[in-house]
Amino acid sequence: MAFSLKKTIYATAVSVSLILVALLCLGIRQYQLYRNHDEVSRQTEKLIFQFAIIREHVTENLLEGQYAGLASVGSELEELNLNLASVIGNRFIDGHYKLSLANAIDLPGLVLLVQKISGGPVRPEQLRQLNADIRTLGERLMLFDRVLVEHGKRELISFQNVVIGALAMVVSLIIVLLLFFQRRLIAPLLDLVQQVKEVAAGSRPGLSIAGRSGEISELAYSFHDLLMARDITAQGLAKFQRVASAVKGAQLAIARSKTRESLFKEVCRALLANNEYCLVWIGQADGTGDIQPVTADAATSMSNKECEACMAVLLTEAEEKGLEQNPVALALRSKAPVVRMDILAGIPKGLLKGTPLADGHAACAALPIIWQNTVHGVLSIYALSPMEFDTRELELLEGLAGDIGLALHTLEGQQHLLSRENLHARLLDALRVIQLILSPSGVILGVNPVFAGMAGYAAGQISGRSWRDFLGPVQAGLVSDAPGLLEALRSEEGAELMFSGSNSSRRFLCRIVPDREVEGEPERLILVGYPLVLPEGIGDGEASLRLEMIAALAGGVAHEVSDLSNGLINYAQVLADEEQLMSPGQPENELLVKIIEAGERIAEIVRKFIRYGQEESQVAGEFLPVATVLEDALLLIGYHLKSEGIQMETDLEAAPPVVPVHAQQMQQVFLCILNSVRTALAERFVGRDPRKKLAIITRTVVENLQGRVFQISIIDSGAVIPPDNPPDPGYGKGDLPQGWVRMLAVCRRIVEEHGGILLLGGEEGKYTKITFSFPLKGD
Repeated sequence: MAFSLKKTIYATAVSVSLILVALLCLGIRQYQLYRNHDEVSRQTEKLIFQFAIIREHVTENLLEGQYAGLASVGSELEELNLNLASVIGNRFIDGHYKLSLANAIDLPGLVLLVQKISGGPVRPEQLRQLNADIRTLGERLMLFDRVLVEHGKRELISFQNVVIGALAMVVSLIIVLLLFFQRRLIAPLLDLVQQVKEVAAGSRPGLSIAGRSGEISELAYSFHDLLMARDITAQGLAKFQRVASAVKGAQLAIARSKTRESLFKEVCRALLANNEYCLVWIGQADGTGDIQPVTADAATSMSNKECEACMAVLLTEAEEKGLEQNPVALALRSKAPVVRMDILAGIPKGLLKGTPLADGHAACAALPIIWQNTVHGVLSIYALSPMEFDTRELELLEGLAGDIGLALHTLEGQQHLLSRENLHARLLDALRVIQLILSPSGVILGVNPVFAGMAGYAAGQISGRSWRDFLGPVQAGLVSDAPGLLEALRSEEGAELMFSGSNSSRRFLCRIVPDREVEGEPERLILVGYPLVLPEGIGDGEASLRLEMIAALAGGVAHEVSDLSNGLINYAQVLADEEQLMSPGQPENELLVKIIEAGERIAEIVRKFIRYGQEESQVAGEFLPVATVLEDALLLIGYHLKSEGIQMETDLEAAPPVVPVHAQQMQQVFLCILNSVRTALAERFVGRDPRKKLAIITRTVVENLQGRVFQISIIDSGAVIPPDNPPDPGYGKGDLPQGWVRMLAVCRRIVEEHGGILLLGGEEGKYTKITFSFPLKGD
């Protein structure tokens, strides 16, 4: 009958504990016996010593005849009697020894005899009896001492024999237990060690513990399973390292790629560095929503023709099997990785003959390329081993797909940025705006073609020179290096500069803005100048042709600026939403808020520009409230007024009445008048001047003839209408310049067609007032 090792060890521990307790009890008992024997021996020796003193005392008195001195012997005998009583009362002396001693010794009689002799007269028979009693008492005490000592020795020796026997039995039991454990534990362990050495040396196929205890067998197989698990873990770690290395290579390829095509190609090639992968391709959705391969690559063991053949077979079979068996379509629809371990099931092996997929076993992982919840494509990877694509591997590959999505998003953003830069360059060229890139010291680093053409030099010949060689201040009293001019150029209003080149001489409203900053200091500056006066010598026909060209170009430019501003707003809003998701409760990023507000303002201005820039036939029948049309006109011309240094003050009615007008025609009236006033103010007052003011006032008033009317007043403080001409009763002012006359005639006709009245008034030399009056219908 075999006992379990656990029960055997437990029983052995209990037995050894009991034996140790028994041995402890025996030791305690032996100590007690020895102590008792020592105590009895000490008491008997004390009695004998005390008796010897009494006997010497009696003998000395008897020999000297001093019988009276025997009186003190009586008290000594009484003390001896007390000590003898304590010995007899010892519980460690057997009762029959006590009884024998008590019967053999008559100390009271000896005390009486001593007292008689000491009290006299002394008789010879008394002395003989005293000697006989003393001698008998000494013999009895010596005999009692020997008997007790002998008895104690016998008991102690007998108990020691028992202890020795018990120890012998314990030693024998320990030897038996050691032999038992040697057979049940030590020998199997030694055998296991030897087997492990033989397995490690390769001379033994595996471990065998037949006929041994169950625990040793379990221990052996546990070690065996542990070694197997270690090997499996090492293989998994090596596999994970291969995948991680391939993914790292793909990420490096993403960082190096400049175009979408090179990005896809390099990523596929980097993933094939893992020899477990045999085919990698990336596809994107076409117009119908189906995924079409864009880039494919295969392992070095496959040629290009074999790769193309495999791709054709795989795509055809996936299409025939339907959506549920197509991992690419499922990944595109679910926006999550999809793995198929039997992707080649049902495909005839003959179609894949000569390729690594010929054995008909392969796994496929389809990973959607996603960024900001937008699917840019699908990454498909084919592996020869069905054990590929575990959870950790999929996490790495899914992260790589996200990196590809971010890279595609970045490339698209770069393309948008490049398109915007091209648009900006075309717009600057069309508007004849000059642009210079400067160092902080004012040295020209680069110029746009407009500036180079005006200067009559190539762009490379201008670089390295100072901007002051080409541009100078218009305002009297300022020089090019004056601090006041530099401060004005850096302000929002800017400053007027005169360009004096070999081929042109023009005035520009210029500003300097920082391009890039390093540690808070600008690394480069950009000087931008907007033309204020048309070039001299350009005739009316050429100017008209140029304006038509700019107008045609401005329409397309406005649409593209509108699209880009909408994209800018969307990108900024996405970044703002991401920051709120990552840091809930935090205040919004001020830069992003400013970007969104600026983008919305750009979109609003361009939208109104597009609306009022369309041909009349395209907007026929579009009527808006005249107050809305006025606000749109002020928004469109606001920048031009600001660039000329004209201060515009508005006092608009909070809830104006609705007076419907033809939006485009009335917008033309407002823009023509405002632009004419702007031009006249700029020509009369050069640079910044406090008299360059323009006020816009709207009111609902009651007139005697028309009743309630909505009145719009445009007042300039510069008195731009010439006061030195004879009065014209049609306008109430001096005869205006021919351009003003034609413009006011057209504007008056349009206002009257809408049932309104246009009046021109003011005070000569102080201000000019242009008033629009529109009657309110229903009054």
